[in-house]
Amino acid sequence: MAFSVEPLPADHARDLFASSDSYVAALYPAESNHLVSANELSTAPNLLLGAFTEDSSTTPIGCVGLLVAGHEPGTAEIKRLFVESTSRRLGVAHALMDHLEAEAASSGIRELRLETGIYQEESLALYRGRGYVTIPPFGPYTEDPMSVFMAKTLS
Repeated sequence: MAFSVEPLPADHARDLFASSDSYVAALYPAESNHLVSANELSTAPNLLLGAFTEDSSTTPIGCVGLLVAGHEPGTAEIKRLFVESTSRRLGVAHALMDHLEAEAASSGIRELRLETGIYQEESLALYRGRGYVTIPPFGPYTEDPMSVFMAKTLS
């Protein structure tokens, strides 16, 4: 399947975010879900990217966000990495992360951080394979037995 990665307008992210919300709600209690809206992620200096097939320029098959606002200078947080179930294992998540990491580095971000859940083994494997390492809670987060915190220094 051919796809492209482009900025994702908030109004085109609604269905994908609803799928993502349902997915994590089935895995974790509400207090362990740290969701950010498409509107927040699509507002500068934040960034929201979508993966689109050749057949649809308005319906994304995957997304990822970069939350810059509220983080210390030179750092940002990865939010909402999600790929529709029918498009998984096709390289969509890696393509989204490639674009996100490149955009972050070009805007002066030197460290990316994230919070993900303990039951998302595919996500954990993806992040570890990309060089992310486990760190203590950061920013607004506190210890949570359902959460894994990770970071990567960009070159």
